[in-house]
Amino acid sequence: MTRSLARRVAAASTVLALGGLGTLAVQAPAHAAGFSAAYTCSVPLSGSQTVTITGTLTASPNPSTVGTATHFALHISNLSLSSPLAINSWSATAALNVSGAQTASFSVTGSGGSVPANQPITGDLSGNWTPTAAGTDQIQGGNVTVKASVSLLGTLTIPCTPNSPRPVAETLTVN
Repeated sequence: MTRSLARRVAAASTVLALGGLGTLAVQAPAHAAGFSAAYTCSVPLSGSQTVTITGTLTASPNPSTVGTATHFALHISNLSLSSPLAINSWSATAALNVSGAQTASFSVTGSGGSVPANQPITGDLSGNWTPTAAGTDQIQGGNVTVKASVSLLGTLTIPCTPNSPRPVAETLTVN
């Protein structure tokens, strides 16, 4: 019984590590600025845990034009946790919050295959947003939801909330 509970806690921690994934997308060009953000994730059987996500967020085109879809690619290059158990597959949705010339929110999504035990977790998410006002917008990470398939536990859902202060992950100029 104790060994089974320990495995479940370890599996939940695995999914927590993946929880940081939800904040970011596609490999960014070399000119993209990096960011590091702290999140609090609610991990089944383990409780609240803080995860640091490091990555890049790239808007393309930048500058953009009012009324034209802008593609956002979030690449997560490092999480503060590694997976103690193998993850079979994962999917994530991350809200991105816009402030500046306008206020808005949109989502980026992504999914991936297996992540071996004790290996770093990385990932890519992407999505589009169409600005409606000219000016400069700052984009910050918002809430993240991760679903991970773990052999011992099935599918686990991990909601993550950004901690303050939230760094600006990308600045978009809109003409």
